Amino acid sequence: MSKKIMLRNVRLSYEHIFTPTKFDENQEAKYSATFIIPKDHADLPAIKRAMFEAGQETFAADFVKPGVWPRGYTCSLKDADVETDANGILLAEKNPAYEGCYVLEANSIRRPVVVDRRKAAVAEDDGVIYSGCYVNASLAAAGYTYGKVKKGIKCYLNGVQFVKDGERFGSDASNDFDAL
Repeated sequence: MSKKIMLRNVRLSYEHIFTPTKFDENQEAKYSATFIIPKDHADLPAIKRAMFEAGQETFAADFVKPGVWPRGYTCSLKDADVETDANGILLAEKNPAYEGCYVLEANSIRRPVVVDRRKAAVAEDDGVIYSGCYVNASLAAAGYTYGKVKKGIKCYLNGVQFVKDGERFGSDASNDFDAL
């Protein structure tokens, strides 16, 4: 069983929702996205509760005190001002847009539903969805075990809805060229 999570009006980062991508040769290609959630976001308590409840469903003996994350379990929701990447770099230092926010990573082996504000399907070449825009997202939190030692709560990506434009992440190469 999984716990449904609805994100409303959050910023999209590292968007791979139209084409599955693998970040390691040993991985299966997946659709994925990272969502930037301000620490004062109204939905944050419900998101944390859903993540914890997913842990209780899968690992009941360890998830006993609400709000207290058990030692040794990973979580897709990360405090960017506190947590580091695999190289020990603070997430907010690695990406300044993460400062003062949580980041929530989600992925899926199935292509997520992608729609515009009117719920009409969006294609990749429409350019409507991009890293930096604001979206609503439908996710499912569930516990997982990988091998004998890695376990935690991850989010599966069900769908994304465009909400409004935001500053694009990445560099703008248009000024790198001279007119010919």
